[in-house]
Amino acid sequence: MMRTPLAVLAVLFDRLARYEPAATIAGFALSPIGAARVPAITTAITHLRDVLDEATYESLARKGETMTTAAMATYAFDQIDQARTELNAVTK
Repeated sequence: MMRTPLAVLAVLFDRLARYEPAATIAGFALSPIGAARVPAITTAITHLRDVLDEATYESLARKGETMTTAAMATYAFDQIDQARTELNAVTK
């Protein structure tokens, strides 16, 4: 059940230019159901493959794919906190 919200998060991180976390989370989130529910994930992955090189994307996606659900939840929360901190610093 976590794959769909994580697919949305990967798309958001791609749009925020947080490419490495986006690729890692996309590796965990990508599934046929996730792609059907969040079609933008395939566009984000294509963009990530262009921005990062193919080998880097694959390495990061594989890292995400092999994470446990608990590890991915922790990783996602950490990345959200980092993004929030950076965005708050920019707005101040």
